[in-house]
Amino acid sequence: MKFSKFKSVEDVTKKYSLVVTKAHFLPNVEFTPSPAFLEDLNFMLSMQTPVESEMFYRENFISPFMRQVWKRHAKLKLWFNRKLAYKDELTGEPDYFISALPEGPTHDPVGKLLLAVAQAKQEDFIEGWGQCLAEMIACQKLNDDESVVIYGIVSTGLIWEFGKLEKDVFTKDLYPYSINDSAKVLGALDYLFEQCEKQIKS
Repeated sequence: MKFSKFKSVEDVTKKYSLVVTKAHFLPNVEFTPSPAFLEDLNFMLSMQTPVESEMFYRENFISPFMRQVWKRHAKLKLWFNRKLAYKDELTGEPDYFISALPEGPTHDPVGKLLLAVAQAKQEDFIEGWGQCLAEMIACQKLNDDESVVIYGIVSTGLIWEFGKLEKDVFTKDLYPYSINDSAKVLGALDYLFEQCEKQIKS
């Protein structure tokens, strides 16, 4: 079943026995972006029109934030539109996902899966979280290790929401983040990337 077939968190919980909770698990941390990053961000904000495509927001807002933080975490690999498939049960191409950076010869070119990102298309966070949670479950099953916490992000590019899957408990953070405060968005991303790195055996 394709990730996109799941239209809500409830759709996912009908198929998989999950406990769904809400809590503020992200610390209040900030990561101050460089002047060049802010200059690019302000330019793209000034250039948006009422009829922009989803690709515009993905490439000019989601991707730059992800790449900015990825530079600080050398043990991780950020993947773009690479297919994930757990049997025929869960398949598709997450907008982005993060894994441990594969090292040396391996039969697993992707590595341990740690975080999935879904774009909230047409600002639909309900459907975005259905898709993202399905991707998170696929990551968990492909790892074959429920002790690994899988993190999730749903974003329009302008608004960011965060969650995590711990065994059979999905927790969505209480607060959305806006790129009006880009340092907080980057701080939240940096924290999640750091938690991902901590789950990689050295």
